[in-house]
Amino acid sequence: MLQINSLNKSFRDFKALKDIYLNAEKGQIYGLVGSNGCGKTTLLKHIIQIYRQDEGDIYFNEEIINENSEEIKDFYYVQDDLFFPQGSTLKSLYDYEKLLYKNISIEKFNKLVEYFNVDINKKLSNMSKGQKRQAAFILAMSACPKVLLLDEIVDGLDAVVRRKFWSVLIKEVIENEMTVIISSHALKELDNICNKVGIMHEGTIIKEEEMETLKENLKRVQFAIDGDFEEKINASFNIIKSVKIGSVYFTTLRGSIDEFRKSLESRYHVLIFDELPINLEEIFITELGGAGYGTEEFDA
Repeated sequence: MLQINSLNKSFRDFKALKDIYLNAEKGQIYGLVGSNGCGKTTLLKHIIQIYRQDEGDIYFNEEIINENSEEIKDFYYVQDDLFFPQGSTLKSLYDYEKLLYKNISIEKFNKLVEYFNVDINKKLSNMSKGQKRQAAFILAMSACPKVLLLDEIVDGLDAVVRRKFWSVLIKEVIENEMTVIISSHALKELDNICNKVGIMHEGTIIKEEEMETLKENLKRVQFAIDGDFEEKINASFNIIKSVKIGSVYFTTLRGSIDEFRKSLESRYHVLIFDELPINLEEIFITELGGAGYGTEEFDA
């Protein structure tokens, strides 16, 4: 298990991370999402010990992680802004990394190279952005880490390659119980693969929850009524947001949908009432809206 307790970091007068708590389980894909510039990459760099925190601790299997710990040798980080040594190829990087990672697998490397159809002898500087991401992912999977940190790994990839990425990643997590933390803005894709989500805003994690629990706690409905809808306070549900498009209202709420429907039917003639699926994007918008992000109205 990877744990972060009360982690803080400042760069001069700017407080980048504020009292961070995070819990990622063994064999779990943890989605780290948040507003632009909220500190996601900074947090990943603390986990891998590129940065050192001012306060707080990072644990893996109840052992404190620092740059000299044995446990960190089983961590692997793929950053958003990829950098490769001048003139390097995928083959030359594998030969270098096999000196660093004790569990690296040439069998897995060869299988992934074939699966992604990557030229291992082509200079990485001559590859496209998508090809470079595939090369970095192949190296990461071949290293067989216990903790894998991925920062915007699917950015710039086409739909076919993204599907390959996710299928390989899920297989590795299941078979080897790897702990994966993914920072990404691809919320629709994370929705389908993450077991747990941490939502960041302004340097702190404002919500951390199992994906299933998040979806159970937040509901979305559409309805149409005779007359104009007026929100009414009720102990059984709490309306977060309600928007009218044409004659149909779209409402996000916490609590009992049945009680909300009964409340409507007691006051209006209900023409349409349907529960809608809730996804990570809607959860993200709702939670950050509660923190005051993105709620401003544009005055033209």
